This record gives sequence, structure tokens and C-alpha cells, in this order.
Amino acid sequence: MVVVGAGFIGAEIASSARAGGARVTIVEAAAVPLVRAVGEVVGRVLSTLHERHGTRLLCGTTVEALIGDGHVSGVRLSTGQVLRADAVVVGVGAAPATQWLTTSGIVLDPRDGGVVCDEYLESSIPGVYAAGDVAHWPNGLFEGDDTTRLENWTNAASQAAHAAQNAVRPDRRRPYETVPYFWSDWYGQRIQFVGTADADAVSVVGGGGPDEGSDHLVALYRRGDRLLGAATLNEPRKIMKYRRFIAERGLWSAAETAVPG
Repeated sequence: MVVVGAGFIGAEIASSARAGGARVTIVEAAAVPLVRAVGEVVGRVLSTLHERHGTRLLCGTTVEALIGDGHVSGVRLSTGQVLRADAVVVGVGAAPATQWLTTSGIVLDPRDGGVVCDEYLESSIPGVYAAGDVAHWPNGLFEGDDTTRLENWTNAASQAAHAAQNAVRPDRRRPYETVPYFWSDWYGQRIQFVGTADADAVSVVGGGGPDEGSDHLVALYRRGDRLLGAATLNEPRKIMKYRRFIAERGLWSAAETAVPG
């Protein structure tokens, strides 16, 4: 199997295929996987899980063509190399399907076509709200950020409930603020992330991760004087404590001691 894209979808597919006995190669265009999701430091550490579990990872490489007659038999890369392939899976991201709204009067974000909302999740047309993968909104918890659009089901569920409450009771509507949270399972390992990876600095404060032969990792993300993100490997109790700490606008100076080792 050849998997195009080393994001969370591609990594989960590769992990499942390896568990089923397949030989797997992941092809990733970026130099380091998952940079937008978890940043370069943690992305590099997590990518070593593939090698440890027998998955070949080719970074800085793109696919030029699929080879085959009626059924794929290979993949030609930008390097000129041809990989044998019985199956090819492409997981290279998603885009909001909002073309049907282009003449509606609802303002769409020029970057990706998502629906532009205010802090209450209301669109540019009064009384019309959006939630889930399609919604861009200013998350007041991360002051100074541009609008945010999240692609995980935990946000879609809570955001939809909040948008519905604001829509039916506009006299009591409240801004939607949240600490984003997602997880991913690879090779029997649980990766979890809270907050944002848009940080001034990232510090590995526990475990060291597979890069150092450890099955545990705790990495913290600082912006200014605040803790704004945390990534863990096999530390489910700690990650939720960091999520609460970020929601309470906790300071970086207290972050390491806020969650005891």
C-alpha cells in the first residue's frame, strides 16, 4: 500500500494496514509531517513512530503519476522512483463544500471558502449561524488570533449545540470559546493534542517520545506569557489537566508545575 499524505488520516490508515500485514510506504510533500497540526518539533518526533513499526516514510516527495491499466500497480514519485502498489490511499486534507453559498450573500473566507462568523457563530446574514468544519470564527480564548476553523468532531458537536442555543435565544447568546482537542491512535499509541500549535516556542517536558526510545511524550506550547497548547503521547490523564489549565488562561511560568509528573 502507498499512502499519500502523512497527516493523521494517512498515519491511521498506515497503522491499520501494518496491523493487517501490509507493507506500507507513506509519501509526504512536506519536509516534516503534521507541521500545521502540532508544529515541527512534535511532528518530527511523532513521525519516528512509523519507522519503529515498519512503515516507510518518504518526506519532501510528491506523486507524479499512478501507474496501471485498469488497476493501480505502481506510483511514480517526483524523485523518479516507482513504488509498487496494490492499493493507493490519498489523504491530503479537506476543503469546505460551500460553492452553493457563493451567491447567497454569506461572506466566505477567501483562503478556503469557509463561512465567516462572529464570536457568536453568526454569519454575515443575521439569524444564519454556522458550526463544525465549515465555520471560521474568532476564538476569544486565543486573543490576537485570526479566525479559526477546526476539522475535528469534538468541536463540531459542542459548536453545533452552542450555535443552536444562540440561534433560538439570541437575547441570551454567548461567545463560543473553546480549547480545541483531538486525538489519534497509531500502532497502539494514543496521541492527544489540546490548544493551538501556533506558538513562539515548544518545550518537551516529559518522556522524550519515540525519538528517545520512549513511549511517552509531553510537549508544551508557549506564546508570550501563556500556555496555549499541549501534545502528549500515552498520557491521557495529563492532557485533560492541561486543557483545563489553558481554558483558565494559565501562565507559562506555572505550566510545568500545574500538572505534576
